[in-house]
Amino acid sequence: MKRVLITGGSRGLGLALCGRMLAEGWEVLAVSRRSTPALQELQSGAGGRLQHFALDLGHHDAISQLTESARLLDGLDAFIANAAVGTEGLLAMANEEAVRGTIEINLTSTILLSRQVVKGMLDRGGSLVFVSSVAARTGFSGLSVYAATKGALVAFSRSLAREYGVRGIRSNCVLPGFLETDMTASLPGNQRERLARRAPLGRLGTVGDVMGTVSFLLSDESRFITGTEIVVDGGSTA
Repeated sequence: MKRVLITGGSRGLGLALCGRMLAEGWEVLAVSRRSTPALQELQSGAGGRLQHFALDLGHHDAISQLTESARLLDGLDAFIANAAVGTEGLLAMANEEAVRGTIEINLTSTILLSRQVVKGMLDRGGSLVFVSSVAARTGFSGLSVYAATKGALVAFSRSLAREYGVRGIRSNCVLPGFLETDMTASLPGNQRERLARRAPLGRLGTVGDVMGTVSFLLSDESRFITGTEIVVDGGSTA
């Protein structure tokens, strides 16, 4: 049975990906700060194929805690780096602690966790999928720090594809547009409407619109795809 590690797995896209991977027969290791009723419900029906690790990836010791307590990273077939936080606001007004926290969770923890995952894949290959954002490709006022971390993930993924393709490890990015999630639910109605109108398909995306792309990148059907990015944004960056 193939095994996948998913960060940010307790809600939103991460939770949906946990369900999708379980449905496709994977064993799932989910990491998030805390569990949620939805994740617990998914876990109760997974027949032991879903494990949750409550870790705050904003802390430096979280990666070593996962490695030491679980000892699971050596047998992974795939890694979905999904955990992220968003900081909204003009850079000049940004709180330094919030800026550092965004970089820690969105970028630093992903790099450090990837380092451990890749070590375990050197002799068996595997697939890495980094959930970036269309903010890595086009500017959004008030999202400069978030966009910087997501753009860095694209560059990081491309370099990993070069470094470890010879070992059978593929690395790709998915760049979703704005989705119907908790993050966008807090936006004023007129702002949500503007985001929806920006896409030629005329709506915000859903987690279901993104899941299939991630699943494809983990499958044998994408075995000759590495070092690339797939945009899933309804055409908003076309």
